Amino acid sequence: MPTAYQLINLFLLLGSTQATTAISSNPRSSNDFSPISQPSLLRAAELFQNNGRPPGCPPCPECFNCQLPKFNCKQFGICSEYDGQCKCPSGFGGQDCGEPVCGSLADGDQRHVRQDNSTSCKCDEGWTGINCNVCETDQACSALLPSLDHSTGRPTHPSSSHLSTSETPSNKSEAVCYKGGYTVKESYQMCNVTNRKILDMLPGRPPQASFTCDTNKSSCQFQFWIGYIESFYCAFDDCQQSIEVGYEGQPNITRNECKKMRCKCIPGRMLCGESGSVDISDFLSEEIKGPGKFSCSSDRGGCQFEEPAMNQLITDVFGDTSITLDCQAGECMHYTMVPGFKVPERPDNSKMVALSIALTAFFVAGASWMFWYCGRNRAHKYPAFYGRSRVNPAEQDALSAHVPTDITFSKIAYSINHSTNNSKAVLRQVSGKAKSGQLLAIMGASGAGKSSLLDILAKKSKAGFVTGDILINDMQISNDQFKSLIGYVDQEDTLMSTLTVYEAVLCSAMLRLPKDMSLDAKKIRTLETLDELGILHLKDAFIGRSGRRSISGGEKRRVSIACELVTNPSILFLDEPTSGLDSFNAYNVVESLAQLAKNYKRTIILTIHQPQSNIVSMFDQLVLLGNGGRLIYSGAFEACHEYFSQIGQPCPAGYNIADFLIELTMKYRANIPKHVSGHSQVDGPTQLLRDSEESGNYEPAGDETELLLRNSSEGSRTSSSTLQALRNRLTTKQDVESEDFSSLDQLVESFEASEISQSFDKEFKTIQNRGLVIGAGIGDELYNYLVARSRDRAGFFRQFLILSSRAFKNLYRNPMLMLSHYLLAIFLAGVCASLFHGVTLDIAGFQGRMGLFFFILALFGFSSLTAITIFSEERILFMRERSNNYYSPLSYFLSKTILDIIPLRILPPFILSCIIYYPVGLVPTLEQFWKFVLVLIAFNLVSFGLVLFISLVCDDVGVANLVGSLIMLFKFVLPPRLLLASD
Repeated sequence: MPTAYQLINLFLLLGSTQATTAISSNPRSSNDFSPISQPSLLRAAELFQNNGRPPGCPPCPECFNCQLPKFNCKQFGICSEYDGQCKCPSGFGGQDCGEPVCGSLADGDQRHVRQDNSTSCKCDEGWTGINCNVCETDQACSALLPSLDHSTGRPTHPSSSHLSTSETPSNKSEAVCYKGGYTVKESYQMCNVTNRKILDMLPGRPPQASFTCDTNKSSCQFQFWIGYIESFYCAFDDCQQSIEVGYEGQPNITRNECKKMRCKCIPGRMLCGESGSVDISDFLSEEIKGPGKFSCSSDRGGCQFEEPAMNQLITDVFGDTSITLDCQAGECMHYTMVPGFKVPERPDNSKMVALSIALTAFFVAGASWMFWYCGRNRAHKYPAFYGRSRVNPAEQDALSAHVPTDITFSKIAYSINHSTNNSKAVLRQVSGKAKSGQLLAIMGASGAGKSSLLDILAKKSKAGFVTGDILINDMQISNDQFKSLIGYVDQEDTLMSTLTVYEAVLCSAMLRLPKDMSLDAKKIRTLETLDELGILHLKDAFIGRSGRRSISGGEKRRVSIACELVTNPSILFLDEPTSGLDSFNAYNVVESLAQLAKNYKRTIILTIHQPQSNIVSMFDQLVLLGNGGRLIYSGAFEACHEYFSQIGQPCPAGYNIADFLIELTMKYRANIPKHVSGHSQVDGPTQLLRDSEESGNYEPAGDETELLLRNSSEGSRTSSSTLQALRNRLTTKQDVESEDFSSLDQLVESFEASEISQSFDKEFKTIQNRGLVIGAGIGDELYNYLVARSRDRAGFFRQFLILSSRAFKNLYRNPMLMLSHYLLAIFLAGVCASLFHGVTLDIAGFQGRMGLFFFILALFGFSSLTAITIFSEERILFMRERSNNYYSPLSYFLSKTILDIIPLRILPPFILSCIIYYPVGLVPTLEQFWKFVLVLIAFNLVSFGLVLFISLVCDDVGVANLVGSLIMLFKFVLPPRLLLASD
């Protein structure tokens, strides 16, 4: 059946054939027509059968007609019902709208399509994009919107909008290129795909997308390009545009949400049937139905294109949740149409306020409970210990195995302010020796230089000038090696008051005992030491301090001794170990020292002022000093009575020889009368003034040795008249100092000339002849022992952990400072939150918040002054422990600062921020909240560091407080921004 179109062609053909025949038969008359001949009819029939095409001629191409099923308009263009042609959207051209056009939007319908086999367009100046739809400058938009002539009030011709900069403002175009992304009428965006895996799959062929929205039609269009060639396109219908205005620093989010969506592939293109690529044509046409969403952030956070089926495809293939884009928007409009500022709505912070308060309350309650529990639970789980049980044999051998150590010192002299014209001699030519397994006692009156001699023998740093030789096993060793051999107990007790007795001694054991020794062995060794000193029953008692005592002064003294005794040092120095102890405990202390010396071959050197006779009997060696540090006797203690008897100074019968020797060094008088008021002769020194019955400090013991020297013939008491005469003689102001020293010089000279001194000097000269070079001649056994002692201590990290544990115990057992920081932060945060709640978003509100910030910074700045006492309270403790080689200064410094920074410098700002941040209307985002917290913590740490530096520089706490307060005052009152500028 011929179509209507074919019939029309047939009639036209017949008419033309008839006319041609008539003209050819009668050329002179164009109006005469003859009937149609038969050949003509046959020819017309043949043409009709061949669709109007002569025989042998190829078929003619069909004319484009979008109304025919074979043809359609791409980009979902509109098909004209009158001429069958496509009406293309902006930026596309050609019969089927399949080609991008160049130029600019200002060219209208005159834009030319992109040349074949070309991947780029030449856009007019001020325009960009694959199809040149996106404006870049305001000047480019002037061709679209005529300028307004303010003199006439009429718009000018668009061509006149291209004005020079010299023209008056009244003739300039008022068009602008709005790049905010929010569609006012019709906006265009050109985007680059930013999904990393998509980019990696298409090297050299950048994936891009173009996006167009029309608010009047509530529709949008989307095109996807690969290598500047379009692959597929989509249309969105029933679209709604919205903008989410960010609150105080938050970005604006522009969203285009469309309920319906349809997509089509361009056959033969990438992703749509191109050779070597996948074909998603069916997926686009059947699965992509919407809803679709295109959203962009104003903080250069990029854009996202989302559709459920598309998102699933992207997730399955590339692992991303959606297509991410980096877009450039542009829309030409009159400047009066630019969207204005919209005041953001303040979010509801009631939930955040409640949550922050709840978390803060929970934290404070939990911290309070933890501190209370730790503070009360001071009893430890002790290892099995019964009486004087020992550790296992291997670890016991590690404790007891050592090289026997002898110490010899010769001609020790010490002077203060040593100079040619001004110097004070503290010690003068003091010599002596203590062998391994012996106990050496240094005796003398107060001020005789006992403690100075002990410090010099222990190689403590002294401010004056020291001379003389100190030998270990007849060798000189370095100070570091020497310090690894010794323990030193100071005369004054410096212990941490918040520790228990057990914890204080265990801390020393953990820091100084071999690191390969088990923790249980160290605990057992600690318990043994406490048991040896008779304070095991006090193991869970706090040491205490002045005003809040827990144990007595004598018990505290034994704790100090235990801290050194727990390490079993080769040489143990003790300064007045019996000071503050009663007779029984003093005897126990010295007995434990004597047993340590004999059983473990340790060398014990101690100073003692007025020992009892039962204590004196345990001395092996004695160094007796007189006024001015003069040596009166140095040698075996058992020979001292015989020596003083030989020089005419025997100890009177019935008196403690220790008291006799002390009195001999203090107030010896050569001219004491032999008879006073008819009474018997008195040959003894002025110690006779201290009658045993009068003083009440002496009770004869049944097992006392000959050192007590009873007088069985005449009794042991002197008449009161004799005592009074001696007392008057001692207090007579006519006694000349030169007479004292004359008598003392006789004692010194007598000892220098004695056989004991001569024998020592001869022995020491023999040692000197071998040479006294440091380290020369040290045997392998001693050298290896010194190396082992130096290596077996706890390492830096172990020291840090032990000291941190001790510092934390000190912190929570003395919680007032920490609780004051927390309670002050909570209280002031609540006050500020109530005062500044609901502050407006205007200049007055800004000024109010600035005042709040100033107050918060001042609060933490001045509260950091509490850091002044971090080291000042423990300065003496640190000096004692450091001199005894407990730990390195760095480990102590880090443990103290970290245990102050975390609970006192980080947590209070965090607590205050949680309470105050949301009620005062600060930016309600988690990111901004943590910025606020971190800046506040950083400020607090800087203030803490400054105060810490001041506390280290200033020894006096009062001066440090004054300097710190002044610095904080100038820091807050005189910053440049708070000073008024003078005009």
